[in-house]
Amino acid sequence: MTKPTPTGGTAPAPVTPPSVRVAVGVMAVLAVLLLANAALLGFGFDVAVDRIVEDADDVTRAEAEQFVLLSLVPYAVLGVVLAVAAVFVPRRQGWARWAGVSATGLLALLTVVSVLATGGVSIASLLLLVLSVAGVTSLLAGTTREWMAGAPG
Repeated sequence: MTKPTPTGGTAPAPVTPPSVRVAVGVMAVLAVLLLANAALLGFGFDVAVDRIVEDADDVTRAEAEQFVLLSLVPYAVLGVVLAVAAVFVPRRQGWARWAGVSATGLLALLTVVSVLATGGVSIASLLLLVLSVAGVTSLLAGTTREWMAGAPG
């Protein structure tokens, strides 16, 4: 796609840098993973609560419900934020870039805390951590910053 120039010729449209494409792809994948996890946990809420109550000796049903909700809500919110950021970063909205940086950074932090709390690394936590780091570095890359700064209007 080309734009007309004042001299009547055409200038090539600015190309989206790879760092922006990677950031958008990573945020979209993370959004899908987090929202799918939240949806599955939401649909299986009672089963998850029952399993916690059965496996732990000193946990009440109310405590188990609170634990499942605290597991579900932050990841669902981060999934929504990442989905919105993935839609608006290609439109060169600066706030979307910072929302993506914040959400992926927070997800990386939550993943590290979760790994430390459980005492083990799972494939899912490793995937979330790698994708989060890729998202943060792509969103903070100089090429992304320059491309976002060149937004029209």
